[in-house]
Amino acid sequence: MPAYNASLPAQALYPGDSIAIVNSAATDTGITTTQRFAVGPPLTGGGITAMIVNTTNQTATGQYAATDTAANYQPLSGCTIPAGSALPYNLTTGWMRFTFSSAPTSGSLIVSR
Repeated sequence: MPAYNASLPAQALYPGDSIAIVNSAATDTGITTTQRFAVGPPLTGGGITAMIVNTTNQTATGQYAATDTAANYQPLSGCTIPAGSALPYNLTTGWMRFTFSSAPTSGSLIVSR
């Protein structure tokens, strides 16, 4: 299964941040598992809500792990974002990534807080 290089530095998602997990599927080819990113803690307590915008041509499924180990990632209940859709999703601190059943060939996948 093609995936991003796990040795790349991970990004962190904090309030006000936005991360392009798939910047352009036309050039980020063959990706079925995205780069992982850390979900930072809320600055003033309270919850963590991420907005996931999927403009790719494939459905994205969110996965979560408390620690960044490939075997620990599990699908997030209700975190399936159809192609061309957006989803607000409540998270906890930890690690997140996305999977596609088939590699997208167009569009982007962006997560913001």
